[in-house]
Amino acid sequence: MEVSRIPYLFVYGSLRFGFELNHFLRNSRFVGLGFAEGFKMYDLGNYPGVVKGDGIIHGEVYEVSDETLRILDQVEDFNGRPDDLYVREKIKVYFDYKRRYSLDNVNIYVYNQTIEGREVIEDGDYSKYAGMPVILNYFAYAENTNEEILKQRGVTKIFKKIPAIIRGYKIVFNTPCRWGYCANLKTEEKGKVCGYIYLMLESELNSLDKAEKHLIRYMRDVVKVEDENNNVYFAYTYLSPSDEGEFEPSHEYVNYILQGIKSGWKNCISSGLEKYT
Repeated sequence: MEVSRIPYLFVYGSLRFGFELNHFLRNSRFVGLGFAEGFKMYDLGNYPGVVKGDGIIHGEVYEVSDETLRILDQVEDFNGRPDDLYVREKIKVYFDYKRRYSLDNVNIYVYNQTIEGREVIEDGDYSKYAGMPVILNYFAYAENTNEEILKQRGVTKIFKKIPAIIRGYKIVFNTPCRWGYCANLKTEEKGKVCGYIYLMLESELNSLDKAEKHLIRYMRDVVKVEDENNNVYFAYTYLSPSDEGEFEPSHEYVNYILQGIKSGWKNCISSGLEKYT
């Protein structure tokens, strides 16, 4: 668990990507998709509200400035009065269902009026309830760092490409694929692996599932990564459960990875790739 010392905000409704109020967060850093426990979500008409309850709610976490938070207090009618429309509270947000990664003291706007007669949004995900697109962070560390490979695999839109590293890992080649053996991450105490955070739609990541043979060869998992300024993000990546050992990759495959890394990094060498550079 990380305790935030700068303002973070969990948004679950009209401040989420694609909705009418998301423009207030256009200059805020998207940290990742997350969820919070102990709330129920209700449909209030043109927007949702959450109150304390026995459910889980899903949303997006942003790093926000104090000024942005002050503006949103006005937007959400939070003035410190008993009859405010919303009240701003602090909660813990999780970023994976294994609950390995979380942030504490994250701001949230909780509905402060009666929910009598309002419809419950059972799964606690307003974007999916409203049929809106979902954004997420995807961390690429192997051939998907190469944008030509991404295009071949059906990815058409990336909102941001952020150089990033994951610490405590190295690259190994132990997952059978059409190039022989493809990359995987293996724990290494002092290791680091270079790659990119792609801010993209969930539908774009779904298009990668076929190429990655999701649930067959690789599994989606959430990892903690950092950008060049040590800002923390939580992102999906593909990891293989393969324990076949470590093998030599093909020259062609390694070149795809190296070309991808060089496209946005000036000097970053992943642990496990040293002898190929």
